[in-house]
Amino acid sequence: MTYVVIDTDGALHIRDQSPTVEAIRAEVGDWDMVRLGYRGQFAIRGWVSDTGLIDGHTPRNVVGSVLVMCCNGPQQPYAGPIVVTGWDEYAEVVPLAPDWLMSLQELHQCIGDALAGDDGCTRCGPAWRQDVRNAAEMVRDAPTPAIRVISLDDELVRP
Repeated sequence: MTYVVIDTDGALHIRDQSPTVEAIRAEVGDWDMVRLGYRGQFAIRGWVSDTGLIDGHTPRNVVGSVLVMCCNGPQQPYAGPIVVTGWDEYAEVVPLAPDWLMSLQELHQCIGDALAGDDGCTRCGPAWRQDVRNAAEMVRDAPTPAIRVISLDDELVRP
């Protein structure tokens, strides 16, 4: 009964409880699901704030964003905590399998080493470490998306 949370400070926390919708909402707030890695029928999913990036108050999650990108998720900045759970085509949200948990912990460590400038890490090559640094810079520097909500009475939507 395990899932992972990556806080905005980059820390990875293992939650030893069932990854229910309520638990995910308690960590992230209103969420969007992002598709991540697959191994056969089983996969992992990321759960991110659906308004964190545009609200202007939620800190960007540099480490979590890079981890999502490394797991084949969308290449964009995310703000707020990020939850990673297991996913089963039939049961949907499930706990992380032990091999997924270990892989995520190792990936998190490699990302942290790369961002700390540790070029002595033998698990990840220099090109990968530079790609991580470039992705982190994009997450930090990308402009905040703007959104304008208009009503049906607004002249902009009238024919």
